[in-house]
Amino acid sequence: MEQRQLKSNAVAMMTAVNFSEMKISRNPAETLVAFSIGSGIGVALFDPGCGVGGILNFMLPDSTRAAGVDPAKVPLMFADTGVPFFVQALFEQGMRPDRVKLVAAGGAHIMDQTGMFNIGQENYAALKNGLAKYDLTIQHEDIGGTSSRTLSLEIGTGSSCIKIFGQPEVKV
Repeated sequence: MEQRQLKSNAVAMMTAVNFSEMKISRNPAETLVAFSIGSGIGVALFDPGCGVGGILNFMLPDSTRAAGVDPAKVPLMFADTGVPFFVQALFEQGMRPDRVKLVAAGGAHIMDQTGMFNIGQENYAALKNGLAKYDLTIQHEDIGGTSSRTLSLEIGTGSSCIKIFGQPEVKV
């Protein structure tokens, strides 16, 4: 029996995950990327058992404090509404908490360097609170500081990368 090496016709694809968005994929050729995460937080979840992963890119911790924004129209903007929406959507795709790889990046202290208003720290606390309700824990994080970050998730491998401008990329 002759063995032949098969060539893949798959084309690598990069999909941006903008602020107040989530993207979920099973496409092994797709990489999800959240660019320029500042005080908001990017959350990458991947379940190798079912091959599904996604990124949530939220901006604010608490929808009940939204001024001038209807949280029902933009639930992914907030940790308290976005995290449950995101996790439930992944559960519907077959994700199981005991298999999940979870990476978080962001929560920087960008706007107010004096420390009087640290939305990044509030976002991080809201994220951890939201994840605890689903028995999910963060395996790797790059949170805080004063720099924005880019977070990516390769669906084919489950690898995540965090990049801060001027520093080497960290692959986890």
